[in-house]
Amino acid sequence: EEIPEDLEKVEVEHPPVKESLLKLLSSPNIASKSWVYKQYDHEVQVRTVVKPGDDAAVLRIDEDTAIALTTDSNTIHTKLSPFDGAAGCVAEAIRNVISMGATPYAVVDCLNFGNPETPEILWQFKTAIEGMALVAEKFDAPVISGNVSFYNETEGIKINPTPAVGVIGVENIENIRTMDFKNEGDKIILIGKTYDELTGSEYHRTIHNLEVGTAPRIRIDEELANGQTVLKLIDEDVNKDITAVHDVSAGGLAVALSEMVIKSGLGCDVTLTDDELDKIQLLYSESHGRYLLTVKPDALDDVLSKIDVDVEVIGEVKGTSLNVNNHEFSWEDLNDAYHGVIEKYMA
Repeated sequence: EEIPEDLEKVEVEHPPVKESLLKLLSSPNIASKSWVYKQYDHEVQVRTVVKPGDDAAVLRIDEDTAIALTTDSNTIHTKLSPFDGAAGCVAEAIRNVISMGATPYAVVDCLNFGNPETPEILWQFKTAIEGMALVAEKFDAPVISGNVSFYNETEGIKINPTPAVGVIGVENIENIRTMDFKNEGDKIILIGKTYDELTGSEYHRTIHNLEVGTAPRIRIDEELANGQTVLKLIDEDVNKDITAVHDVSAGGLAVALSEMVIKSGLGCDVTLTDDELDKIQLLYSESHGRYLLTVKPDALDDVLSKIDVDVEVIGEVKGTSLNVNNHEFSWEDLNDAYHGVIEKYMA
């Protein structure tokens, strides 16, 4: 649905980026979940090709075939805009699988809501399913299993609507990619467009304790075209000129770039510009349908010539620090902020 033009904007005073990014990386919704997935042996039967902690885990099926597995949920987005929020959960899981180089194959879900006898809750549930169905149908990834949990509330306090989504992707194992930077000098390109969609973001929740406004919209034609473009680029990349792929989701571009730096130990120098967005929107907006790719310098022109969706070169892999719009962060600071958070909560 169209968002009313007169919708009141959320006006807040933003802290320095040096402070906000590190705090965002320490949010339980973004920080490393290694404490959780290390509770079990994720290399049973020696099929693990890519361990948990990337966009998706990857398992070898046979000599040529791999599957990518991921799960996602965003309760803030779904509370604010059930259609776009729930659709975004499916879209995010699909982007994770695509970022690994795998074609989305099927969806499973677990839908957790309050009392369906309350009209508002039943409307949330119905609208969320409509959003999820739209994305699954467009990507030809059927929902093959799932369950519903209602009445999740106590003494009038109800949970946020929580669609948890799993997606499996299947692909030739040679097409599998990972998020970590590989080589200094590789160019960083952004596929997809960033919009003014800061409300409902992890930035607003973590930095300003706000869960108001509207969720990022699902622009399904852009989502589909961008995803298909990434898969096509990888499928035709016989020389492995595309060296890393990562989708953009919670925390926006600043967090996505930070994760690539943390994972690899290599830094980058990035400049984000857009006449229609301010510096905070550029860094933290959670617009859907975006991917970060690194490309070998001598293959950049060839790769760009194959892309007919929104794309721009935003920087290059360089040094060991994240430098984005002249805000510099050492690998050590990023890594310390990102790791150990869940452990402290559980202690």
